[in-house]
Amino acid sequence: MAFETLIIKTKVCITLDANTPTTVTPLLNYVPYSKSGYRLVSEYLEINNLKAISWIYSLPTIEFPVFELEDSDSKQMLAAINLEWHSPRIQLDVMINTDNNNNWQRIIAYSLLNPSPYPYREHLLGDYPLGDNAMLGFQIKDVGYGKLESVAAGQDKVTIFADLTRHITIEKLIDTSSKIANNITTISATVANGNPDRKGITFFNSSDKNIYLDTVNPVSTSSYMVKLEPGDYYEAPSPLYTGNYYAVVSIGSTAIDIREFV
Repeated sequence: MAFETLIIKTKVCITLDANTPTTVTPLLNYVPYSKSGYRLVSEYLEINNLKAISWIYSLPTIEFPVFELEDSDSKQMLAAINLEWHSPRIQLDVMINTDNNNNWQRIIAYSLLNPSPYPYREHLLGDYPLGDNAMLGFQIKDVGYGKLESVAAGQDKVTIFADLTRHITIEKLIDTSSKIANNITTISATVANGNPDRKGITFFNSSDKNIYLDTVNPVSTSSYMVKLEPGDYYEAPSPLYTGNYYAVVSIGSTAIDIREFV
């Protein structure tokens, strides 16, 4: 069978605001890839460059600390942690599930603040290989300062976007089969003409004689690719050969069952 591998890259984007339900919002509505005449074998999803841009107006503004040159790294890190987790904030939870959106698990959280003097904040959320059974989602959590609101100063919202890569393997379905008439003698001759649209071909020796088959002419009882004794079956392997097939019989003449799939 013929397999094809596709890589499809798209952007995905969602926005959470005061009207967003309190339940988990999936990053995307996953619909398995489909193409007429093909069967989906596998699909692997990757999320890259995941970012969130937050605009928060309902909370008091916070100012980022100013450090002296002699301040240690540990002091600066502690100040940054306190700023993130002790300031008035709305929490954005990043969720994942592997159960068709039924069992979400929190994997990381971010604080949405009202920074000063900047009107928004950018959050780098990382990369996530999701495989063929996982999904990312996002949920707003009240940690004592409320959730996203719409106030006179503006509407709280967080927009989340990323690059989505879909690694897809599909298999071409066979639409038509036909039986190829043939007459095999002791003189090497073509039994199946080449066909660039061929998706498969089979040979069944329904005769009572030995048949010698090859893709190179001439074929003989001492130089051949496949020997088919009475009752033997041969199916062309992948990658599929689409050229001519030649055959001879050990004695007399006969015919066998040849089927080509396109």
